[in-house]
Amino acid sequence: MQRCIGIFAGLCLAILLAGVAGCAATHQWPPGLTSAARRQLKAMPAIATPWPDGPPGGEIIQTAHYRIYTTIDSPLQQRLIARVLEADYARFFRLVPHAAPRLPMVGYVFRNRGQWARYTRRVTGSQAPVYLHIDAGGFERNGVFAAYRSNVAEILSVLAHEAWHQFSFLALTDHLPAWLDEGLATQCEAMRWRNGYPVFTPWLNAARWEVLRHAIERRQLLALPALAGTQAGSVLMHNTAYIQIYYAEVWSLMLFLEHSRYRPELLELLTMAEKGQLNKLLIGSGLTAADKADLSLRWNRVAGKVYLRHFFTSHPHLKQRYVAFIDRLVKSWPPVKPEYTALRTARGSKS
Repeated sequence: MQRCIGIFAGLCLAILLAGVAGCAATHQWPPGLTSAARRQLKAMPAIATPWPDGPPGGEIIQTAHYRIYTTIDSPLQQRLIARVLEADYARFFRLVPHAAPRLPMVGYVFRNRGQWARYTRRVTGSQAPVYLHIDAGGFERNGVFAAYRSNVAEILSVLAHEAWHQFSFLALTDHLPAWLDEGLATQCEAMRWRNGYPVFTPWLNAARWEVLRHAIERRQLLALPALAGTQAGSVLMHNTAYIQIYYAEVWSLMLFLEHSRYRPELLELLTMAEKGQLNKLLIGSGLTAADKADLSLRWNRVAGKVYLRHFFTSHPHLKQRYVAFIDRLVKSWPPVKPEYTALRTARGSKS
């Protein structure tokens, strides 16, 4: 499946707290990955092969569903990357169980920012200055992701985020607006390791939680319709504080939708996107054929609001429930894990 996507509409990002990454130690291990687990993983056979025609020392990590080109030469870190991506893949299918993305899915993981920047300039051409605004993170473009390591914990988080964008591009027939696509990607960022495998813990995303807490205190959150109409690529042109608030807010909104009575509507939306039935909701919206073809900023603004209203805010009390949810979420750290309870009757009859 190929799409011609405008620069801002197609720019899918994993942006972490800018400025932190440059100071972090390269071997900052993710939570729960004990020294015993690292020794055990390190002792396992290598999973990478040489990268023909690649940079010096470049290797290819081949897993069941991914082919990753990398200049990271640590067999342990390569195995961690493989395990995170495969765990991510399994998580995606719990959201979209009948998806059939083209395999293998391809990504590039570089040892440092310089290598990533050279790759970015080569593949994005005149659009490179926009991508190079990313201080700490990565991007997905046309079904391929690219990221670089500042420390181990961070690159695993970035890859888990970008892998959702890749899956969304390759597995869903109809494109998702930014608030949905970025919100779902942020649910993959936080993880704890148990017995050498990652377990995703989206409610324990300390970076997003801290930004959300301050934004609530300072009344800086966007209203839901404004959030739904905002494009991630255009967000990147704002200051760091605005970028972080945007990502914290879509993280909290998606956390709410995934773990509340609105989860069935979220799954229905994703199923319609996978089957190519989502765009029919845009009939009569005023979008032109050109808007739909290149997923323009206007497309994102209109589609984002239409989908939010159709599936979610048309239900009474959603806004109040979301506000109550985030108020509870930021009350203390660590926040209590939100639990989905099927408090629903027929669609459209919620109280």
